Amino acid sequence: MGEQFGEFGVALKRRHWILNLTEENMLANAKSLFKLASDVTYEKKFAGPLQLQQDFVWRPAYGVLKANILFVYNKESDKEPPFLLLIIEDCFIELCDENKLGKEMTFEIKFKTTGRSFVFAAPDFKSLERWVSNLTISPIEYIDLSKQSFSEQIDRVQKNRDEKRASP
Repeated sequence: MGEQFGEFGVALKRRHWILNLTEENMLANAKSLFKLASDVTYEKKFAGPLQLQQDFVWRPAYGVLKANILFVYNKESDKEPPFLLLIIEDCFIELCDENKLGKEMTFEIKFKTTGRSFVFAAPDFKSLERWVSNLTISPIEYIDLSKQSFSEQIDRVQKNRDEKRASP
């Protein structure tokens, strides 16, 4: 079930994007998202060490969750773009069976539309709990923030229209 990334390094699957970020094929939007990841003024919901299962091998990683976007780096001090970026939308966050994976403290992000999944391992129970909790609520919080932002924009537009009508 290989993902086709094409010339721009993006797989667009109905309601979510999975970005394969490499130097050769980075999108302008991906660059903006990377800036968001490194922007200290943009609140980080949670960050910490993880392991990502790739081809049945566990790869050390460092995850940063901002809004509903999970940025996955090789290590915490990485100055390079994340090697994986997941927009947490239209997906399930589930605990995994350690007996099947042979690893404790694991969880899966499974996208409903594509069936694509990513399995991560946290270093301890507290981290696992925080990752699962934050990933589960991030789409809802993002929708609430978007709704609030749109409402504020509508209010500003309406106020400007009212002011223009009132002035001679």
